[in-house]
Amino acid sequence: MSPVPAPPDPRDKLFELESDQRQLGRKAGGASVYVLFMAFLKAAQQLGSIAIIARLVPPEDFAVFALAMPGVVLATVLSNFGLPEAIIQRRQITHAQVSALFWANALLGLLAALALAALAVPAAGWFDEPRVTPIFQAIAVSVLFSAIVGQYVAIMRRTLQIRVTERATLAAELGASAVAIITALMGWSYWAPVLQQIAIPIFTLVLLMIAIRWLPSGPRRSDFKDIRSSLSFGGFVAGSSLLTRMSQYIGTTIIGVTLGPTPTALYFRATNLAMLPQRRVMVPLSSVFGPTLARLQDDPPALSSMFGRLISRADLLLNPIAVGIACGAPWIVALMLGPDWTAVTPLLFWSSLFTLGAGLRNGLQYLFFACGKSRAFFWVSVLRFALVSLSLYLMAPYGIEVMIAAYMLAELFLILPALVIVADRTTPVKWRAVVRFTWFDFTFATGLAALLLLFVVPRLEGWDAVPALAVLGGLIGTAYVAKVLLTPELRGEVIRIVARKFGR
Repeated sequence: MSPVPAPPDPRDKLFELESDQRQLGRKAGGASVYVLFMAFLKAAQQLGSIAIIARLVPPEDFAVFALAMPGVVLATVLSNFGLPEAIIQRRQITHAQVSALFWANALLGLLAALALAALAVPAAGWFDEPRVTPIFQAIAVSVLFSAIVGQYVAIMRRTLQIRVTERATLAAELGASAVAIITALMGWSYWAPVLQQIAIPIFTLVLLMIAIRWLPSGPRRSDFKDIRSSLSFGGFVAGSSLLTRMSQYIGTTIIGVTLGPTPTALYFRATNLAMLPQRRVMVPLSSVFGPTLARLQDDPPALSSMFGRLISRADLLLNPIAVGIACGAPWIVALMLGPDWTAVTPLLFWSSLFTLGAGLRNGLQYLFFACGKSRAFFWVSVLRFALVSLSLYLMAPYGIEVMIAAYMLAELFLILPALVIVADRTTPVKWRAVVRFTWFDFTFATGLAALLLLFVVPRLEGWDAVPALAVLGGLIGTAYVAKVLLTPELRGEVIRIVARKFGR
């Protein structure tokens, strides 16, 4: 007698996908507009937090926190092991499978947190900085909570509940910034950013658990057998993410060992300011386009079209910011960081190249994951880490500015072409389409930056930060408004958005 099949679990409905492509397109379009609005608010609060804490925590103290961040970031990536992306990418998934992924992620998070805490004493000896030890031990808590939060965020993104996720993360970041500012005012120095780092995942987890009202079932051995393919996919995602983060933070480690704490703080501030726009634009957009691309993986024309839309809209937002960073670096540093950080200026100028390539770089990453090609992206990430590490190491004798210039040029002119070539061979999006999506945007941004640097920036020397940035922002904004009005596709989309919002 054959066994009676188990009845369907009603909780599986939470993970069912929308089958109507037209409804999917409307959801993605509306959610992307909302996400970008929230990204603006998050960027504003983060910039405000940076500006306040930079004045309360001097570079020599902030460097202690900066030395710990590479370990925190790498541990966080390992703790997730790509399992949240597996929840989003799979065509079908059940409550039992998501529960198994949750417990696997929680275990990995615990192991990564313990490993980070165990590195506290060796790290202090490596950097010759005893204050690093308690920071490693305390901040390890954030790794465990980040691993758990990743599962809840993935569930919300799979079902395109983007608005709830964005509101929760904004509230969590505001709360964590308040914690940091209060502790800095109390004189806790470098513990302010440490506590901020710990508070963000804790606050986010609480808010998302309240919003989604989902709890995992207890771990069962049979459920773990069903997620073997997800573990394989997630392993390559985790490896890629680990190498990507290592590429971004290896400079902090090399400079910390070779040049000392203060140059480390300068490098950390410059690269993080430059990476802030792509984090506040591409990472939120991934919550919309990542799940949407995954649903279109069996429809190559629709997938290519959606990918092009992602890249062109991301470039429209990020490229003006890249131009502004390149041209306004002295005034951005003066306004955001204050007089103690003037040495960041040339580093921030070179870091603008990272923002310039961020739309395409991140878009290709989402494309690889949506098509289940995490293995291909992993090998490109290996190449990226090797090139970045080599360029930073070889340029170390020539100083921090040469190091960061080599890093950014390698990202733009070596790594991006490699990503495009591999995508052409492994996904439905071909290199000619990528060039069509990005070439004009790239040349427009670089041409505008060259004109401003040659003819406008010299005339603004000696100006205060606010009026100088206002002039640059006005010129850049005018140029991009003209670009939108002169591009039929962009002009039509703006008209449709305005009509949809105000035509009722």
